[in-house]
Amino acid sequence: MARTAGSTAEGTRQRILDAATELFEQRGFAGTSIRDLAVRVGMTKAALYYHFPSKEEVLAALIRPFLDDMDRIITATAAGQWSRAELIKRLIVQMNDRGEFITAMLSDPSVKHAMFEQLGMANRIASLLRVLAGSDDPAALLRGRCAMGALMSGLIGHDEHDPPAGLRRLSPEDQNVICAAVLAVLSSDSEGGPPRAALTGERASL
Repeated sequence: MARTAGSTAEGTRQRILDAATELFEQRGFAGTSIRDLAVRVGMTKAALYYHFPSKEEVLAALIRPFLDDMDRIITATAAGQWSRAELIKRLIVQMNDRGEFITAMLSDPSVKHAMFEQLGMANRIASLLRVLAGSDDPAALLRGRCAMGALMSGLIGHDEHDPPAGLRRLSPEDQNVICAAVLAVLSSDSEGGPPRAALTGERASL
């Protein structure tokens, strides 16, 4: 069956996104040019610009599905549909399932410089912080920030035995450890004591 113009354009767009995923992972966002993308796909720069007016638009098209999923997770938790433990589990699984590309991009300084404002990342991070904190109490917000740090460190951080940052895949056991660590931060009291009983029912197992 003959392809329609629309299906052909969609296929070309997907080829561009697939090539961008590979190049951004290999060279970083700043180290990849529109020319690099065009050469990888086998088209002219002018033809590529027909589908994406800029390199930033290519990256936005790759990241937005992840951000949309994150928005749904945060909204559901804020509405009381999920507990904070479930929120953390879902974020960990989502990040791990999206794998190398998302974590590599989130840890790339050039992406933060070019895209955070365009993608509304400040508002998304603030929404996640409020949901994790559970209140506007300064101590709760501080715990929320520490919990976010533990979450991102566990997902993106590495030591000498791990692959480079952003290239690590987590086992179910690793995911459980990260989830438990984030919950422990959220459940600590302001005096530095043991976890508060209020969160002890939030299971960490994925």
